[in-house]
Amino acid sequence: MNLVELRENVSMVVDEAVSMRRYLHQHPELSGAEENTRAYIDGRLKEWGIPHRVCSTNGGIVADVGTGEPCIALRADIDALPIEEKTGLAYASENPGIMHACGHDIHTAILLAVGKLLKQQEKQLNGTVRLLFQPAEETTGGAADMIKDGCLENPKVSAILGLHVAPTLPVGKAEFCVGTMNAAVTDFSLNVRGEGCHGAHPEQGVDSIVAAAQIVTALQSIVSRNIAPTTPGVVTIGTIHGGTKENIVADQVTMTGTIRALEPGTQKELKEAVARVAKNTAAAYGALVDVEMDDVCPALINDDRMLRRMLDLAEELLGRENAVRMNAPSLGADDFAFFSDQVPGCFFNIGTLGEVKDGQVLHSAVYAPEEGCIEVGITLMAGGVLELLQSM
Repeated sequence: MNLVELRENVSMVVDEAVSMRRYLHQHPELSGAEENTRAYIDGRLKEWGIPHRVCSTNGGIVADVGTGEPCIALRADIDALPIEEKTGLAYASENPGIMHACGHDIHTAILLAVGKLLKQQEKQLNGTVRLLFQPAEETTGGAADMIKDGCLENPKVSAILGLHVAPTLPVGKAEFCVGTMNAAVTDFSLNVRGEGCHGAHPEQGVDSIVAAAQIVTALQSIVSRNIAPTTPGVVTIGTIHGGTKENIVADQVTMTGTIRALEPGTQKELKEAVARVAKNTAAAYGALVDVEMDDVCPALINDDRMLRRMLDLAEELLGRENAVRMNAPSLGADDFAFFSDQVPGCFFNIGTLGEVKDGQVLHSAVYAPEEGCIEVGITLMAGGVLELLQSM
């Protein structure tokens, strides 16, 4: 299929893709509870005659178009967020307190459309295209569970592509990042243990709130004093809870936070520093602290060869002015990193910014992507997989 044929074929599925996106947007579901979304995907794949199976680990869907090797995978995440939608769209969420505010409805609609398009051209494929519909991206890292279930095997996946909407980028553009694109994530909890007493006699106890306050302040020095100024890193405290009454010295405070870094060595250094600073600061105030850490997601690193091939393809399909490079990596995370940690991968952004500009950020209750991005996504995903199959 040449580029002219690709554009013609994409144009024939765009309207249906928009319709699918609107249905998914109206019926969002939270991580781990994507039953209707899964049923909808299942129904469309059956309608088009695309064989598929459901992962036993988390209900993700694995579908194949074509046969044999090489096998190129395409991934879309399918879960939504606990946000009350305020866009006022005619197809706004019908599920109270739940919204596709991160564009996963668009990701899923694009992958469904690519699946239909490629199924129609199946005889021309020299290999397999694997469609991965992944749940729980926003919470438990559903990618890792799908990998454990064997989604990258039989046939073995040689490479994987994924995309994400980008509300800061004008619609019609695609954005690529060489090397590390997103940070590794470690979430942590700190349980500060003091000794409770009457608030009028603080000398009789150990104030866990005072110790916790000092820990929060001390943690802020880690990035500025423990890693080089040229090395990106983040230590954030997101929650803090302690105390039961105004006249009681609290015996316990719990805090949770997140550590982000682009390099494994930096991540390790930040984890060690958080534990050391928390324990030593607590000790200085006579308190103890229990530290728990959970490595949530590795860094998302684009394969150099795939990235450059996709960038060249985007310049050809969209125009050189519409294929742009990221100025800097993001300290945000995406569990596509689990896939690209196993096989060569390329993850890129597609612009969604249209006439509406106020509040257009991810996870916003008023995020309303310009739907022209869907055609861009289908074009790049379909074109990318055909390019990779031919080159392999």
